Amino acid sequence: MARNFKELQAKMDPASRAENKRLVQGELHRMALDELRSARQLTQADLAEMLDVPQSSISRIEQRADMYLSTLRNYIQAMGGELRIQAVFADGGTVVVDRFGDYNWRPYEIEVVAEGKGLFRLCAHPLQPDGAQYATKPLKSPGLLKTMKALRLLDDHIADVKSRLERTGGSVTIGGSRSPIQRVFSVSDLVAAGFEEAIAE
Repeated sequence: MARNFKELQAKMDPASRAENKRLVQGELHRMALDELRSARQLTQADLAEMLDVPQSSISRIEQRADMYLSTLRNYIQAMGGELRIQAVFADGGTVVVDRFGDYNWRPYEIEVVAEGKGLFRLCAHPLQPDGAQYATKPLKSPGLLKTMKALRLLDDHIADVKSRLERTGGSVTIGGSRSPIQRVFSVSDLVAAGFEEAIAE
C-alpha cells in the first residue's frame, strides 16, 4: 500500500528531515531549463504563447548547450523569474555580473531568398563586423509566413515581402538601410524565430 509522503516525513528525525530538505534544494538549483519549466507547471506551448514564438523555438532553446544571454533572459522572464549571473571566487567572494556591454545587442538585417521549387530561406546578416551569420532551414510558403510572424513583422510588411518575392523571384531585404521596412533584429529575435548560426564552409 502506498504511503503518504507527509506521514513518512513525520516519522523522520529532525536531522534526516533537514538533510532531505538540503538535498531537494540542491536539486532545484541544478535544474535544466525543461525541468525548471516543468517545475513551474508550464508547458512548451505556454511559454511559446508568452514569448509569441513557435513551440519549436522553445524546444530548440531547451536543447541548446549554449545560447545568448538575451535568449535565456527572455525565457526566464516569461516564467516570471529574473536572470542573475554571479561570479563565484575561491576565497568565497561573489560578484553579481549585470553588464555585458553590447554583447546582447548586435543588429541584423534579414534577406529572404527564393531558392526555387517553392522553397525559401531567411538569412540574417550582421550590421557590425563581429557578428555571426544566421539562417533558417529551407522553408515552404507556410513556414516562411510563420517565421515572419515570429519575427513580429506587421501584416502589411509580410504582404509587401510576399508581393516583392512574387515580382522578382530573387531576394528581398528586410530591415537595415536598404529596406522600406525600417527595422533591425537582435540575435534573440532570430533564435526565437527558428534561425540557427550558419557554419562557414
